[in-house]
Amino acid sequence: MNAENAEYGKRIRSIREYQHLSREKLAEMANISTQFLADIETGKKGMSVVTLHKICAALHTSADSIVFGSGSKSFPELEAMFATVPAEKREALQEIIRKIIAVL
Repeated sequence: MNAENAEYGKRIRSIREYQHLSREKLAEMANISTQFLADIETGKKGMSVVTLHKICAALHTSADSIVFGSGSKSFPELEAMFATVPAEKREALQEIIRKIIAVL
């Protein structure tokens, strides 16, 4: 098992579970088999850039969030929540977060 593949899989699973998607549903949305998605999530198999793109599109998240994570391994829930925000609204969300942090 490749350590990087295991990390990618954990991030995909975290986002999928946060979005209340079953493996079957995400696999269907990404047009891959359920078993292949299970193998990706458990780190047993890697994936091509094409498959990564399909999964990211289905989860409405960026490849950066899967490959690099949020930069902070201590907040996977926050990363998963952010991934559910439509791309066109992320800048507004970031501004809201900046304002909240400034108040703290």
